[in-house]
Amino acid sequence: MKKSVKIILCVLLSVIIIGGCVTAALLPHPLSYNIKSLPEIGSEIELVAEEEDGVTLKLASSRDFKVISFTDMHLNGKNKTSNVTLGNFTNAIIDKKPDLVILGGDNVTSIFNKKRTRQLAEIFEQLGVYWAPVLGNHEGDTTGSVSREEMTEIFSSYPHCLMKKGAEGVWGNGNYYVNVLNADDSLRHTFVMMDTGSDMSEELKAEYGIDPNETPYDGVKTSQVEWYRSVIDKIGGEYGKKPSTVIMHIPLPQMKTAAESEEFLYGVKLENVCASGFDSGMFDAIIEKGSTDKVFFGHDHVNDFALEYEGIYLSYLQSSGYGAYTTESKFGYPEKDWLQGYTLFEINEDGEYDPIHHRYSE
Repeated sequence: MKKSVKIILCVLLSVIIIGGCVTAALLPHPLSYNIKSLPEIGSEIELVAEEEDGVTLKLASSRDFKVISFTDMHLNGKNKTSNVTLGNFTNAIIDKKPDLVILGGDNVTSIFNKKRTRQLAEIFEQLGVYWAPVLGNHEGDTTGSVSREEMTEIFSSYPHCLMKKGAEGVWGNGNYYVNVLNADDSLRHTFVMMDTGSDMSEELKAEYGIDPNETPYDGVKTSQVEWYRSVIDKIGGEYGKKPSTVIMHIPLPQMKTAAESEEFLYGVKLENVCASGFDSGMFDAIIEKGSTDKVFFGHDHVNDFALEYEGIYLSYLQSSGYGAYTTESKFGYPEKDWLQGYTLFEINEDGEYDPIHHRYSE
C-alpha cells in the first residue's frame, strides 16, 4: 500500500474516532444520579380506588396533606445540570416528606430519553413517595425521544405513579384526577391534571380557526373541557361541593390577559406569558362549575408570579430545572436571584391551602 494511501486512511480513521468521541460527549446520556443512595421516606397515605381517569387517596389522620410540586426540570441527559436539578429536587422531597409530589411538565426532555424516563420513575420508587405528573410541550417533541403516549405508559406502570392516560375519547395523554380523602372518607381536595399538548396539528388549527401558517402554543381542547365538567359533576355528586385545583403546563389565555391588567399577589414577570393561542372554554368551565379556585402552570421558566382573575387564583409553579433557559442564562443574574425552587401546598381538612413558593437560593 502506498504511503499516501496509508496517510489518507489514518486521517480518515482519526476523524471517525474524534467525531465519535465528540458525538458521544454531546449526545444526551442516562442520568448518572445515584438513585440507590436515596433513603426510603415511605407514605402514610393509602391508595383506595382507581379508575381509568383518576385515583383516590386517603389520609388516616387529621394533619395537613402535604404536596410539593416541581416543574420544567428538563432532565435532558446533560449530567452536570441534571444532577444539580435532581440534587435539589430529592433534597426537598427528603426534607419536606410530602404525601404527594406533582410534576408540572417538561420533566424528561431531549433525544434518547427512554432510560431517563424510567430513571425518574425509579427515584420515586426508591423514595416510596406517590407522584402525579403532567406532560409539557417538550416531552416527545424531538426525533429520537419516546412519544407522549409511551412516556405516559412508562410512568403509569410504576406503583407509586398516579398518572392515568385518561378516559376514552378525551384528547391527550394524562388527563386524570386525584381525590384526597379524610380519615372519615369525606373528600378533602381534588387535583385535576390536564395535558396541554406540544404542537398543534393542522386539524386542530382548522378546528379552532387558526391560520395554518401560524404556530401558536397548544392548550386544552374542547373534549378535555367536557371531561373536566363531567369529573367535577361526578365528584360533586358523590362527595358534595369541595375545593379543587387544576394543574397544566401551558398557561390558559386568561393568564396572559390578567398579567396585563391585574396586580400580582406574588413574584415577578420576566418574560411574556407564553399562553395557549386559542380559548377552548376551560376558564369559563372553571367559573361555571364553582369547584376549582386555583390553577397552576409551568412552561415560562423566568415567570414566577401569581394573581387573581375573576375570583380564580392563577399562578406559576416554581420552575425547578437548570437544563434550559434560566435567569442566569437569559439575564446573567447572580445565584442569589435565581428562581429555581418548588411550590408547597399544605392542605387542611377543609381542603384549603395557601401556596408557599420557595426558591433554592433563599
